[in-house]
Amino acid sequence: MVQLQASSLSRTGGTTTVRGDVVVLQGARRLRSAEVIIDEDAGLARSDEETRLSDDGVEVLGRSAVFGLFEPTARLADAEFVLTKLQLRGHAADVERKERAVRLGEAWLTRCPPGRRSWRLRAAELSIDEGETFASARHVRVDVGSVPVFYAPYLRFPTGRERMSGFLFPSLSSSDGFDVSLPYYWNLAPNYDATLTPRWIGRRGAGAAAELRHRSRFQDNVLNVALLPQDDDYDGEQSRRDYLASGGAAANFAPADRWLLDVDHRGRWGDVRTLLDVDAVSDSDYFIDLGSDVGRGSRVLLERRAELRYDRHGKQRLTSRLWLQSFQRLEPGRAPYRRLPEASLSTGGALRGPLQWSLDGAWAAFRRGAGASATGIDAVIGERLHLEPRLRLPLQRAWGTLALSAAARHTRYALRRTPEAVDNRPRRDVALASIDGSLFFERDAGRWLHTVEPRLRYLYQGFAEQGDLPRFDAARPTPSYQQLFRDNRFTGLDRLGDANQLTVGVVSRLLEHATGAEQLAAAVGAIVYFDDRRVVLEGAAGAEQRQPTSALAGEMRGALGNLRLDLRLAFDPNNNDDEVDAAALGLSYRPDRQRIVNLAYRRRRLNDTRQTDLSFHWPLAPRWSLFGRWNHDWREQRSVDAFAGVGYASCCLGVKLLWHDSVETPANRPTTNPRRDRGVLLQIEFRGLAGFGSKVDSRLRRGIKGYRPAPG
Repeated sequence: MVQLQASSLSRTGGTTTVRGDVVVLQGARRLRSAEVIIDEDAGLARSDEETRLSDDGVEVLGRSAVFGLFEPTARLADAEFVLTKLQLRGHAADVERKERAVRLGEAWLTRCPPGRRSWRLRAAELSIDEGETFASARHVRVDVGSVPVFYAPYLRFPTGRERMSGFLFPSLSSSDGFDVSLPYYWNLAPNYDATLTPRWIGRRGAGAAAELRHRSRFQDNVLNVALLPQDDDYDGEQSRRDYLASGGAAANFAPADRWLLDVDHRGRWGDVRTLLDVDAVSDSDYFIDLGSDVGRGSRVLLERRAELRYDRHGKQRLTSRLWLQSFQRLEPGRAPYRRLPEASLSTGGALRGPLQWSLDGAWAAFRRGAGASATGIDAVIGERLHLEPRLRLPLQRAWGTLALSAAARHTRYALRRTPEAVDNRPRRDVALASIDGSLFFERDAGRWLHTVEPRLRYLYQGFAEQGDLPRFDAARPTPSYQQLFRDNRFTGLDRLGDANQLTVGVVSRLLEHATGAEQLAAAVGAIVYFDDRRVVLEGAAGAEQRQPTSALAGEMRGALGNLRLDLRLAFDPNNNDDEVDAAALGLSYRPDRQRIVNLAYRRRRLNDTRQTDLSFHWPLAPRWSLFGRWNHDWREQRSVDAFAGVGYASCCLGVKLLWHDSVETPANRPTTNPRRDRGVLLQIEFRGLAGFGSKVDSRLRRGIKGYRPAPG
């Protein structure tokens, strides 16, 4: 039904001309013009004057208009428009409004406010259906300012935050010649999707990558695969340049296939947990040459792990785990032993009163990877069984705790490839007893509660000869305060250190009265030895095992306003050089999510690690920000990773430009002149549309602790 409001009206033949401030109402639709000519026989009305159309979420101002009298259709020429629900505005030679759809011809649109055109999307034809989650456009061009930066014959882009299928914006770089990736996203179902990314690298050739994601009530799954067949610049061991420099003939260079596999599964069915985490690449130079958006915890080792776990809680606790583990080493040297598999069981409960019992058991089969060049004790493979029954009597009061513990630790092996005169079925039995007590003192300090918590722990662990046992998973941990109170001074089960010692420690905290939150905590402690230690990781006991005390270990953590502190130190007073054994300092100043300054220092005597790491992200003005990182290795006197850049962010456009310089060859590879990766990365984000690349944000997240991109 049409309602008409006007100041004057005249009829000529079959038409009616309405003049003045004319308003046409069709339900929620409203048209307004200075003059409207109505043709009732055709069911149309037109205006050759400036016409304004207001509808649900649509505002259009056109130089002329034609609209239906009996159907909710309207067409305006040479029109400015605002799609309020989608926060889009622009201009079109032709705007057609029909039902719940908008059709634009020869149009441009943007999410920038009036007066700004940081970016514009131009299209010969553009369709927006309000019931859909995306718009489609033909012959699309994207301009940054007045500079064209992208063209596509057909493009679909989101009109909201809902996921949609279609091409994403490409990623461009020029590290190995022109490198372009064009992702295509499939929104297959609400709980699973896929992204296929063809890639072309100038010096290397064509490849592709795919990511599949699936989520359900019981599990989360992610699969990433990538393939670059016949890499024209790599033969499986070295680049074409290195091959020719070593005297190889160009005609004999054999391009190698490059690939990546990443599987991440997390499952939960009641008390059962499942895990599958597999990382694998075709060669040790894959990440150096081709990079990857797949997050990795280490540049040295890639882990493959599968795990099945059962946890039951109650009066009688039961935990069991079956898992497999192996590694791919990306640097020279042997990878750790593979567990194929390991099965463990842990159970326990209450006996009488506070007395508790537990039984832990683990069986593991250790293997070396194919081609591992190990000799002597390092070549041994086999199985290990460990059983550990334990009794524990914990006593707790408001002012302190006391825990008495006793255990029998039994281990036996079935070994192969043992050196001559070495028992291939050794066994080890060790008794353990400990007394662990702590006191709790507190005083009121205004808005704070100040505590002092001294702790004493006596540990006795018997001696067993272990020099001929393998070292499947034994290692020396980094000295720390927590390490002082462990049952074993080694990690793993292949070395159980003999002990007759007393650990002395104290913790002091500042707690906020109102919330109980910990604001500052400091701890320091050391071990007093009553006997020399006889068990060592390898070789014979030396002067270190005869020292009367351990290294003094301490830590401090807390937040003072916007400043966060994390300090860990280990200092051995028995050494005469006054150098710390291990130190880790982390300072972070974060008044908000965009203003970040981090300073870190790492020192470890064992492998002579000395590194500093400075990183920051800081807004200079409402739209501009600076960011950077400098990670320096003082032993090698070289920068490990450095980058610096500038960012611009407006209401509708974000640009980040980053220069980087980093060690391309891992630091412990045997070379004094490692390759370096230098270049410039550019990231452009059209707010509300898409952007080019994400490598700058990815690098900032990895290099600047606490950094998160500002929401668009």
